[in-house]
Amino acid sequence: MTTDWKSVDWTTFVHPHNAYRLEFPAHWEHRVEQDGETCGFGPRDRDNVGLWISILPASVDTDRLSEDLPRFFAHAMQKAEAANIREDVTLHHHGLKADMTSPEQGGQYWMIAGGDLVLFGSSQVPPAERDQWNPAFERVMASLVINRDDELLMRKITFEALELLRERHPDQEYEADEKGIRGKNHVLFLYNLWREVLAAPHRLEELVRTYVEAVNPTSHPDLGREEWIDVEDRILPVLKHESYLKTEGPTRHIHTVDWLADVVICYAIRSERSFRFITGWDLDRWEVDPDRLHATAIENLVELSFPERLEGSRQPGGGRLILVTPCDSFGASRLLHPELHDVFRGALGSPFLAAVPSRDTLVLFTNKRSVKKKLLPTIRKDHDKSSYAITPRIFLVTPDGIALAGAG
Repeated sequence: MTTDWKSVDWTTFVHPHNAYRLEFPAHWEHRVEQDGETCGFGPRDRDNVGLWISILPASVDTDRLSEDLPRFFAHAMQKAEAANIREDVTLHHHGLKADMTSPEQGGQYWMIAGGDLVLFGSSQVPPAERDQWNPAFERVMASLVINRDDELLMRKITFEALELLRERHPDQEYEADEKGIRGKNHVLFLYNLWREVLAAPHRLEELVRTYVEAVNPTSHPDLGREEWIDVEDRILPVLKHESYLKTEGPTRHIHTVDWLADVVICYAIRSERSFRFITGWDLDRWEVDPDRLHATAIENLVELSFPERLEGSRQPGGGRLILVTPCDSFGASRLLHPELHDVFRGALGSPFLAAVPSRDTLVLFTNKRSVKKKLLPTIRKDHDKSSYAITPRIFLVTPDGIALAGAG
């Protein structure tokens, strides 16, 4: 008996790490194994019917997709009993399909590439039931969408930068790894470049070229291999929105501390013209615990002076606004300054309010409802247009520290 799969209710499955999503019949069951490396779908009452999808430890160059994917698939099929390898035009992404030829199996194989992922699918079907189950599994595969556009763009950015770096500095023998791009005596961390291109993909070539032209391998020969004693006086805290950190990709290695609401604290080594984030690898290598790192960063923050000239203005109802915008990329970080309340309470009263819409700006203003109501739209606008946005939330600065401000 065949089933009319068009009349069946379908439900959506989202991969635990959002690598892909698909639809499958709502009355089926699904299984997630090895933290999502393999996922299975099939009827609850049959142990010999099912579809398995696995994430392969491989990637393909999208510019050579038509050449690379058949080679990978053919290699995977060498030990399988399969025939009739062909492109599956029903898929959302470029993919190939083959028929199982084993006397005991009537299912199919798939290989699909999308973003920076390669997926391998296989269906288990008794040969006598091909007509009943294969249409269902084909529809499941046709619904599969890989959610890796950002990751694909990051791979392209890395590849473009790597090619240019090899042309300009062949002696460095650059290679890409999960940290970034590694030369003979330094590592280039690409977090800021990735962020800039993700915000303006149409400027990819321009931004990559500008980044590469600024690289001087001899100016920071120990980048990525610094010793604690050489950098401890240059470590500073950096506020970031939690969305900056991805569960997949290089930013997952950045060492962070949860702070308030959706804001986290990262730590950076400051250099003359740039800074790089500190990773868990750095802490392990230095044998430095997180508390010591944080204390060191705050001590260094205290050494940063507030700008001598601060932009300020009177607000309706007797309120005041002060903008702290130093030219050092650590304006927002000064919200963590332990003397912030003491420095500004004379001008703003106590407690007062603060906002960090972007990396370079700390907004301080009187704790009055009318002032807050007037400034909120401007703060949100500044946040939304910034390439280094943090949060549009408002914070309360008190003698005892920083807290989230109420909604009123």
